[in-house]
Amino acid sequence: MDMKKLKVSDLRDGDRFTEAIYMDQKLSNMLVPANLDLKARDLERIIKWGVEEVYTEGELIDISKEVPTSGKVVDPADSKFFSTYVSIIELFSMVIISLKNGKKPNITNINDIADQLIGMVESADDIKDIHELVGYINKSDKLGEKYAVSGINCAILSIIVGKEFELTPIRMKSLVIASMLHDIGMLKIPERILEKKGNLTPEELAVVKMHPTVSFQAITKVLGFPETVARIVIQHHERWDGNGYPSKLAGEQINLLARILAVTDSFEAMNRSKAYRTSMIGYAAMKQILNENSKKYDASIVKMLVKVLGIYPPGSFVILNDTSIGKVIRVKPVAPLRPVIKLLINSAGVKVEKNEEIDLVKNTKLFIVKVIDLSEMEGKLPVE
Repeated sequence: MDMKKLKVSDLRDGDRFTEAIYMDQKLSNMLVPANLDLKARDLERIIKWGVEEVYTEGELIDISKEVPTSGKVVDPADSKFFSTYVSIIELFSMVIISLKNGKKPNITNINDIADQLIGMVESADDIKDIHELVGYINKSDKLGEKYAVSGINCAILSIIVGKEFELTPIRMKSLVIASMLHDIGMLKIPERILEKKGNLTPEELAVVKMHPTVSFQAITKVLGFPETVARIVIQHHERWDGNGYPSKLAGEQINLLARILAVTDSFEAMNRSKAYRTSMIGYAAMKQILNENSKKYDASIVKMLVKVLGIYPPGSFVILNDTSIGKVIRVKPVAPLRPVIKLLINSAGVKVEKNEEIDLVKNTKLFIVKVIDLSEMEGKLPVE
């Protein structure tokens, strides 16, 4: 596809493109996803930031020629929280970019973003809404600066788990801010190390392992947050068996909120990792965490994550015992092995075009027999 340069002054409220619009030529900072209306507030924001040109590989859609369809599967961009989610990532990307450029961001902005995140998750009416939010992680890579995306995703997961522990509002806010800022120390790691394709040398690995300490210093000295927040961050790579870093703390020596962040950070990273995404989204991450449960993580926290997301988290692709193929879209805490499946290919091997759901709790004749390796299914699954 040919990349097009668009003048911001030529864009209008309601413009929609066949591919996403980005704020940079590397197509790493998304402004608006494909097939989603450009809003006046989006234009106002980038004009305020001094952005004069944006980029896309798509074409402007003539909305007047669109034919309304019924029974259409809802795209994430049309869902309940997606526009808020994208907006929050955009705002936090500017915070991270300021830090990357050696500038001190407005602390009020960070607090406001944390409050928005807590409000968004708490406004989720039921488990379906929670799973919708978690489902965004798999599609979030190019929505903003990578450490901003990771921070926001971790914060959402941390709020979900924190609610299960009935954290006080003050502790919840500390957890959310820590989750947002947990990797800002990585901004100080040389690019040659971060982008190295081969194995890191022991010296390079030692540099990477300094990032929790660097984050602690930035959070307390540059941003001025209390040590209660920074302590969560500096401990989020400590492990239950004492084999983490930087201090090799073990068990309950590790702050509870740091133990929560250790689990949510690992789950989020695995779900966005291309190595996981080309195989078993969601399930691979959960399986890995469960396998390492007694060694790396607090079992009570893993239990809470499984309670909310199930063994087969939303986004997992599965084969049922009648050979049909589906995607997990919701999990019921009372039956983590029997989620709600969106049917993609029926038992006859035919692609399912309409939005058909199977609740495995109600349909007791069906059950999951295998999680699909997506690399083997390329081209066979319907495009969503």
